[in-house]
Amino acid sequence: MASLMSDGQRDAFVRRVRLEMAKGSMTREALAKRAACKERTLGNLLAGQPVRDVTVAKIARVLAIDLEDFMNGGAPTLSEFEGGEGRAAEEYGGYLLSAYAHYVGTYFAYRRVLSEKKEFFRSVYEIDWDDELHRLRFFELQRFRSANNATVSNSHAGGLYISPHTGIVHLLTTYQGALRLVTLNKFRTGDTRLKGLILTQSDRDMFFQPAVSAIYLEKIRGKRKNSELERLVGAFGRGDPEYATVAEEIAAIERSSVFIAGRVA
Repeated sequence: MASLMSDGQRDAFVRRVRLEMAKGSMTREALAKRAACKERTLGNLLAGQPVRDVTVAKIARVLAIDLEDFMNGGAPTLSEFEGGEGRAAEEYGGYLLSAYAHYVGTYFAYRRVLSEKKEFFRSVYEIDWDDELHRLRFFELQRFRSANNATVSNSHAGGLYISPHTGIVHLLTTYQGALRLVTLNKFRTGDTRLKGLILTQSDRDMFFQPAVSAIYLEKIRGKRKNSELERLVGAFGRGDPEYATVAEEIAAIERSSVFIAGRVA
């Protein structure tokens, strides 16, 4: 039986599912169990493939997602954001949506792998407007190999803090007392990259330790399918076509964009 959702509606629904999973730190296994569906079926949906409408409804019910939002056109377009009158709460900086509508979109993010390996990590960020919390929000899709070589999906979501007094944007994830902060320079005229630093915790065998890396987000032009983006997420080394470009950009950020008190230039 054909799905009632168009490809565009399904993509918007999948982005919302990923966002809600990240906000609740919910694994695929946990969501599949609560939605009474196979984990493989959920994986197909997250990869952008059609699944039965009854499965979509079950997943939406578990995550408290209103399907009518997607059946009536899906996610707002950039032109709709640009005409918006939304204003962020003061705790997020009190910024106007119309002033930062150009931040809405999808990005590839690049940073060093948080280990001693000479590799980089590619993830996908999406930024849009949260009508309920009155702020720009982000969702990051990332996937990596654990110590036992298992594939782990570990995504993040949170709000954008933008001060009118600085040239900086903060992307903050909070969960049960754990914090993860990405600090970026604001867009400059004609630029497509947001550059800065990520401060997080790196998982070791017996403990977590603070970890930091230079990072940049490159805005993606045009529309890319969720399944295509997901395939590109993960660590990569010298054999990747982007390795040299990413290495040069990360090194430049480390030289000029990160200040360490007391360091001799």
